[in-house]
Amino acid sequence: MAVAGGPVRACEITVCYLDRFGRQRERPVTEVGEVPFEELAPLERPVPYPGRQSFVTNAWASAPGQLLACGSLRQQRCSMLLDRDPAVGLRSAGPMELRWSRQGRRHRLRPAFVALRAGRREVICVQPEELTGRWHWEQEVLAVAAAAASWQVRVMEPPTGVELDNLQLLYAARSPRWLTAGQDRLLARQFTSPRTIRSGVRAAALPPYAGVDLAYHLIWAQRLHTDMSVPLTPSSTAWVQPGEVT
Repeated sequence: MAVAGGPVRACEITVCYLDRFGRQRERPVTEVGEVPFEELAPLERPVPYPGRQSFVTNAWASAPGQLLACGSLRQQRCSMLLDRDPAVGLRSAGPMELRWSRQGRRHRLRPAFVALRAGRREVICVQPEELTGRWHWEQEVLAVAAAAASWQVRVMEPPTGVELDNLQLLYAARSPRWLTAGQDRLLARQFTSPRTIRSGVRAAALPPYAGVDLAYHLIWAQRLHTDMSVPLTPSSTAWVQPGEVT
């Protein structure tokens, strides 16, 4: 679906952001290919207000070691997925806004995140629950901007149902408590063949509750694997991929 009034060209798109000193800048998209948006502060922090239809919440970003303000639960849940992806490095929430005019009207698009993923700058949008014509043509504009700035574009959907329940459980275990040196490797070595989490913890001679918490941490870090489509419990089967145990 083309934007009303014809397609938008790169020369018509500007990018607004806060630089490292907190100064607001607005530059043509053709000039911002080297701007490290993943290191910058959000252009504006989302704020709660009466009548707002989405929750303002925070999500932890391990690479920068800070909380990112998210304007919706969908954005927060996608942030959890990003934090679990070992290819994702630094990232920021809402650090830029694309702006352009069409038929005398100003339009704005603020992607949810910008991240470095496998060394490439990735502009990430969270897909809404209902896809509209506006969503589709905004994605067309973003594609034009990305081509001009050499960005990658990624559209994410948050998990639902059992997969969301499991993700939230693992997110709570992302920083294992009471971990002593070597316990993670000791536990991982018990899963060279698929077995239940409970039996692996017992074989490693770890305390039951702390051991299960550590197993969940290893699954979060993708050092252990399990079937995320079924509820995660101590009776779930986990395993390591060949060559992953060190």
